[in-house]
Amino acid sequence: MVNVDTYLHLIGAEVLIILGIVIPLLYDQTHKRVLCIVLAIVLGLMLAHFVSHALPKRLANFIYSSHHAYRALQTQRMERT
Repeated sequence: MVNVDTYLHLIGAEVLIILGIVIPLLYDQTHKRVLCIVLAIVLGLMLAHFVSHALPKRLANFIYSSHHAYRALQTQRMERT
């Protein structure tokens, strides 16, 4: 069975392909501008998702490094070993 993450990859890629095909076919500048914004949002979300896959440990360290409880847990773990 395929997991949700794979579906997100497929849906995101399909949306980008569809928007890439439809945007050049539009004549109305307002509609084209809205679809370009949607394209940028979808692309940004997919890039953020890629970063969360490519750098999971560094990203977690960056996010949790400012939390005192996370640092306290790391210190306790280091003392036990």
